[in-house]
Parts: sequence; structure tokens; C-alpha cells
Amino acid sequence: MMRRRGTLGRGLVAATVLALLWSVTAPACADVTDADKKTLAELALRWAVDGGITDVKLMKDASTLVVAETHLPPGVRLAVQGRTVRVLAPAAIQAEADRAGDFLYFRFDRFGGDAGRTSVPIALVWAVGKGSTVHYLSGGGATLEFERRDGAWVLLPVSNRWMSDRNDVTRNT
Repeated sequence: MMRRRGTLGRGLVAATVLALLWSVTAPACADVTDADKKTLAELALRWAVDGGITDVKLMKDASTLVVAETHLPPGVRLAVQGRTVRVLAPAAIQAEADRAGDFLYFRFDRFGGDAGRTSVPIALVWAVGKGSTVHYLSGGGATLEFERRDGAWVLLPVSNRWMSDRNDVTRNT
């Protein structure tokens, strides 16, 4: 009986330690407001179209950016100077590809961080129509790090970027 209690006690201690570690290392985004996410998404899109993601040049109409609404605030409207930005549900993006043909669009993953420093994963990927037979070897993305300085978000040097390779291999740069 003593042996079980000792094992149970060690298990509780281990669970407590793991819970504490998780709370310290888990990416928190509670302090990043919807307004911050909108601003960060716009800055990330501007970075991408200004050369951060080179395959933007492969877009059929680079004056119109299609962005998946996933991980963005509900009902957000994004603005990028000189571009029209359409924020669509993934199902609407797929329906458009099915109707009008394959095209490149942007998507964000979860924003991570806090009100002082935040990471923004962005990717340019293909929406492939259901009747398409093309296998694309293009696209790219990055995890951008932003820091708030004097009330404004500032992009830090980009060190985590990827792009598809002609051999269908993802390459980190």
C-alpha cells in the first residue's frame, strides 16, 4: 500500500511540474488584441508582396490579394496600400478555385506571443480546383517576429522562412 501511495505522490508531483512548465512555455496570445492581429496581418502581407515571398510574382492578379480568414479576427477587413484584399472563408476559396481555376492565396497560422512581441506565420499557397491536374512547386512563407516599440509594431529580422523547391522539397532559408 505504501508503494502505491509513493507512486501516486510522484505522479502528482510530475503532473504539477509539467503543468507549470506548460504554463511558462505555452505561447500565449491573450494580450494580442483583434486590432493588433489586424495590424500585424497587414504588415505581414505588405512584407510578402514587397518581396518577402518571391512567388507573389506568380499570382494571376497581384493587385488583388486573397486571404483565408482562418486565425484572423471575425469580420476583419484588411488593407494593403495599392492592393485590394479579399478575406474569405476556406470553403469560399475552394469554391472559387473550383469555378475559376487554381490561384495563389495567403493564409495565416496562429499568432503567438503577447502585447510586446508576437510571431505571425504567413504562407502563400495554391487553391487547387477539384478538376485541376496540375502539381505546383511554388509558394512560400515565413514566421515573422514583431516587437512593439513606442506603441508601433516593428518587424524584426526574418530568419524563419521557407519556399518550395523545384524538386518539390521545402527548403528553409
